[in-house]
Amino acid sequence: MAILHAEAGRYLSFILGSEVYAVPVGKVEVVLETPLVTRVPNAEPHLRGVINYRGSVVPVIDPRLRFGGTPIPLDDTTSVIVLQMRYEGEEVVVGMLADSVREVVDVAASDIEPAPKMGSLSAGKFVAGVAKLGGEFVVILDVEAAFSQAATVTESARA
Repeated sequence: MAILHAEAGRYLSFILGSEVYAVPVGKVEVVLETPLVTRVPNAEPHLRGVINYRGSVVPVIDPRLRFGGTPIPLDDTTSVIVLQMRYEGEEVVVGMLADSVREVVDVAASDIEPAPKMGSLSAGKFVAGVAKLGGEFVVILDVEAAFSQAATVTESARA
């Protein structure tokens, strides 16, 4: 189920380009140093490939490409955040690239604003809310809305 509005709680914060994003800690399985990513032919551009994680094929998504930006370089500073999410009623695992991972932060309900109305911009539907922490904004992602398409790779790999 997609998040309609971000709620108070603990979030893993990370960097995409020059912006700070966050995902609920409860959706994070592990953070990996960049493993070997195998490209999938004819895949959507934001699907950078797949990794072997604990013996399973896990799709790796580049959120900067998913949101219309430039690709994240696969180097020794890049991390893969392995996420658990619901897709068509099942739990699936998806890897998400990040330029770097920051920290786990506690976010109070009073610090969260609803996702801004983005009109026709597609990234708007991927935002669950915007938190004001210290002097910066942290964009809280709706993982299911942003990456559900990647779950089809996991499903087809099981078949």
